[in-house]
Amino acid sequence: MTSKIRSVLQLLRIRQYYKNFLIFVAVFFSRKIFYHNLYFPLILGFILLCCASSFNYIINDIIDVENDKKHLEKLKKKPLASGELPMYVAVLLLIAIVGFMVFSLVFLIPNISLMVMIIFIILTGQLYNHFFKKYAFIDILVLSTGYLWRALSGVVIINDYISAWLFLAIFEIAMFLSIAKRKGDLLYLGKDKAIEHKKVYDQYSLKLLEQFHVLIAGSLFMTYSLYLILKFSLFEPTINLQEYIVIFTIPISLYLIMRFMYLTTAKPELARRTEKAFFDKGIIISGLLLFFILFFSFYFDIIISILGG
Repeated sequence: MTSKIRSVLQLLRIRQYYKNFLIFVAVFFSRKIFYHNLYFPLILGFILLCCASSFNYIINDIIDVENDKKHLEKLKKKPLASGELPMYVAVLLLIAIVGFMVFSLVFLIPNISLMVMIIFIILTGQLYNHFFKKYAFIDILVLSTGYLWRALSGVVIINDYISAWLFLAIFEIAMFLSIAKRKGDLLYLGKDKAIEHKKVYDQYSLKLLEQFHVLIAGSLFMTYSLYLILKFSLFEPTINLQEYIVIFTIPISLYLIMRFMYLTTAKPELARRTEKAFFDKGIIISGLLLFFILFFSFYFDIIISILGG
């Protein structure tokens, strides 16, 4: 029984759900984190994004089941290809997921814009898996677009404006992670096995991916820095002290970028399973520090007003 549950969770790709936390970016940066009326739609929206992600993964596993049986590594990771789960279980899960998403979007949080974002997530995932993943460079761009739909889902739920600089940073983070994964595959598997894993790797090389990684890392750092500068209008004399403190997150963000680049080069298996990098002590400490400084800078006045009654 335990092995069956583990196989179902593996089929759903629970470990990939961390990507859907992007739905909460908008409510944090729009300074609406204390708006209690947004909690339910955002949490349900997160669950719906997880459902959309699992929907894509299950569809892909069903379609690719015969090809997956030919690859030893995929055979170990894919419960349908290995025979750990029968096909009807996957079909039943798909029906349940679609039913839950339709019920939620019609009766619980009727939001046409959110529905569109979920459709975009599914379409982007399917177009990537069955078409764009065959084309170098385009595969990275299309895969990264899926992160934007997740972040925009949070925007349409809270119905607020978010800086385009922030969304550019999210897109660049997605590209940064995607490039790291490809670099990790080449380092860990070697060129020949990587091509067996994904044919598109015959168009990539470690040197090329390292150049891309440095390019996107620099661009990401500059985008985040410009976002903060424009967000708090540092050139105005009326800025509060706590808003200046947010600038300390700029060197912290640079450390996070450098630490991740080091980890995924020294330990390429981390690049292949990005969620494992989040358990690194350096990533955890600097990530928490960055979060608390941002929270202090964004919500200082609100917290003071709440405490003052």
